[in-house]
Amino acid sequence: MQTYELLDDLYAYNTWANGKILAMSEQVTNAKLDAPLEMGFGSLRATLFHLLTAERVWMERWTGAPWRPFPRDPDGITLAEISSGLGEVAAQRRSLIELNRGSRWKESITYIDSKKNEHTSELYNQLIHVANHGVHHRAQALHFLKRYGQTVPAGLDYIFYRLAATTIEQPPKSVKALQDFGLEVGTLDVPDPIYDSVLVDRLFRHCDWANAEIITMCDTVEVAALDRNFDMGCGTIRKTLLHLMDAERWWIDNWNGKQGEFPHSAEDMKLTTIRDTWPAIAKKRSAFVKTINQQTAMDVVTIQPDGPPTSFRIGESAVHLALHATHHRAQIINMLRRSEGRIRDIDFLYAPSMSS
Repeated sequence: MQTYELLDDLYAYNTWANGKILAMSEQVTNAKLDAPLEMGFGSLRATLFHLLTAERVWMERWTGAPWRPFPRDPDGITLAEISSGLGEVAAQRRSLIELNRGSRWKESITYIDSKKNEHTSELYNQLIHVANHGVHHRAQALHFLKRYGQTVPAGLDYIFYRLAATTIEQPPKSVKALQDFGLEVGTLDVPDPIYDSVLVDRLFRHCDWANAEIITMCDTVEVAALDRNFDMGCGTIRKTLLHLMDAERWWIDNWNGKQGEFPHSAEDMKLTTIRDTWPAIAKKRSAFVKTINQQTAMDVVTIQPDGPPTSFRIGESAVHLALHATHHRAQIINMLRRSEGRIRDIDFLYAPSMSS
């Protein structure tokens, strides 16, 4: 049987989530696919096109293809063509992952970015980056879809993918309540992946750096902009920041057996207080994550936020928490951009600890 690792699971999740996005987009008219909106790449079609072209360009970098300008004009590409293209590049990437599995993807790859700058980093970091990049842009696509009346229950977080692929026997009442809400439970035939502490550590190192960068960017907008309602994320920049911080607090409590409702920090908490409070919470989270190994990753944590008790593996909940932050940072960046804030790129590979 072929080894199934956390990196494999990240890309299985990528395929699942892209499929959900494309299925919802099929319900949208061509006019809406191309309607301009200050989000992502300017329209839903252009944002979906970017998801495809980014994956294609990275495959070209990994296989030594000549540099070419990064495609930006979707030029009427159909959703079927995007879906087919994503399927093709996914198959190519699976072959690449398998080919390099024995070396743990440690090969250094040098590539030229869209601005013709040269970079060198491990193939492993580049693979993690592409998976994380998809989370960021699907958050933008979901905002378009929400505007066009297309929603998915609870969202497309990694943890809902793992609920669809669960190997844990959930209580029958919980299964019914979750299904009635519109969530999938045990519909995917996907095994539990082999836990990868290196991958999870890198996700959280990026997470801590990116969170600090986001707070610094918040200093570049008027204080009033932090509470402007953008109808995305948790509504405002401040509320979305607090949600990210509270999510860390909540998962730490659950991991330590303190099951309870999702916490909600004071909605008027000052940015300086968030900046001072968050690192201590992140330190506790990191301390716990460092204790997770292949055995404890399979342990079960049961949560009950605002619905029925639902169980997850400890390891998958840690991965979820890191990717959940990527999703909401994408929303905050858009809110900051629309507030005329000074934005910096916080993609995974830009984190100082990820550079070679």
